Amino acid sequence: MAVKKVVSIEQYRQKSKNKPKKRLKKKVKSFFFSLFIILIVGSIFYFTSSLSKLSVIYFEGLHYVSRSELIHLTGLTYQDYFLELDTEKIATDILKHPLITNVTVKKTGLNQLNIEVKEKDIIGCVELDGGFRYVLSDGRLIANDQAINVTCQGTVIYGLTKETLKESILSLFIQSMTKLDPILINLIKEIHYEPMYGDINRFSLFLKDGNTINVNSYSMVNKLKYYQTMVDKVSSLYEGVKGTYHLDVGDYFEPYSSSGKVLLRDENNGLLTEE
Repeated sequence: MAVKKVVSIEQYRQKSKNKPKKRLKKKVKSFFFSLFIILIVGSIFYFTSSLSKLSVIYFEGLHYVSRSELIHLTGLTYQDYFLELDTEKIATDILKHPLITNVTVKKTGLNQLNIEVKEKDIIGCVELDGGFRYVLSDGRLIANDQAINVTCQGTVIYGLTKETLKESILSLFIQSMTKLDPILINLIKEIHYEPMYGDINRFSLFLKDGNTINVNSYSMVNKLKYYQTMVDKVSSLYEGVKGTYHLDVGDYFEPYSSSGKVLLRDENNGLLTEE
């Protein structure tokens, strides 16, 4: 008589439970294998395409320093692999520039570089020995450096020499100038150092409105507060006439095309015509 194989209900249930687990494991393995293949293919595509290389460099905070100067310092090129760029090294290289005081470098997007810099507080330029040098807000000059490409976008001061720079003439004038109304500062086209006997702190300001102002570094801040008032009152006497406002000594206006003078009295904001 043949012996029948008996399968218990418990064994059947165990096999039924294992089948979903096996299918799940197989699906997980398939998923990770597919993901691995996608990553390999994607990596090959990325590193062989232009997406892997630096495409754009954004600079913020540049006024006197040019993009080309900083790119030259860092050695960056658009053939560099973006993932290999060292932001700390780039920042260190940029800080070597004599006009840069602070820098932040960030990677953004797929292949873009954002560089934010802070320049020294430059007021303008000083013409010296046939060349130009930047002057800071404290009156100090930036030393000549091959890394600096001087572009005088601000005010230019002429007439100073190495001898006069040894004294505090420039620093005193710059300190006074920084206290002026920004509107008046923007009106200044150029400045000439023109000392007179007994007054080594005398400067002439040539303005974009066509007028000239003679000032002394010690008194210029207080006297130039009333410049626009003086212009308005002079215009009421001589409409459209341009000339020199002598605010260093005497406080008077002298038209370019006439020998007449207008005395300026700041105490009561009045004008008195002198023949």
